[in-house]
Amino acid sequence: MVGTKYLEHCGKMTIENTKNHARCVLEFKQSGYFAASNVVSGTVHAPSGKVVAHLEGRWDDQIAQTVDSSNFRILWRMAPFPKNTDDYYGFTSFGITLNEITSDIEARLPPTDSRYRPDVRSLEGGDLDLAEEQKIRVEEMQRERRRRGADQQPRWFKQVGEEWVYVGGYWEARAQGWKGVEITPLW
Repeated sequence: MVGTKYLEHCGKMTIENTKNHARCVLEFKQSGYFAASNVVSGTVHAPSGKVVAHLEGRWDDQIAQTVDSSNFRILWRMAPFPKNTDDYYGFTSFGITLNEITSDIEARLPPTDSRYRPDVRSLEGGDLDLAEEQKIRVEEMQRERRRRGADQQPRWFKQVGEEWVYVGGYWEARAQGWKGVEITPLW
């Protein structure tokens, strides 16, 4: 494969507050040959279902709320890329921090959190050769589990049609320090 790699998000996404059923429905528009790319628009719905706001923008630039036909309020704007972004796979400042295990969250993470994967830890530490070795080892363990029919099943989500629905238990298990949660080592 050659050239610039990119990802195009297309389709609808619904974000719902499960307590009061307020929701936001976003549509990620497919870009055409001459059309703008990364365009998103949406509506925010009150628990009653009434539309209370209209959103528009680009997911890689900014999202704004339409106030009226000629005014809008910027809700989010992407921060500039850090100067050393090429050293971090083109990640934003926020993206760079996503794999960090900081002291304020370490005790709250489940032992299966992907940030503990040895390949991820090696990559974060800058040891690319060890990261590659660990990645191959983790992938072979996954293949072996599948061959044995012992592949891991989601614990706190279930698939309903095309969607994944939270079934509960995660926050309670976390509050108890993961005690009583049987965890099979994945790596």
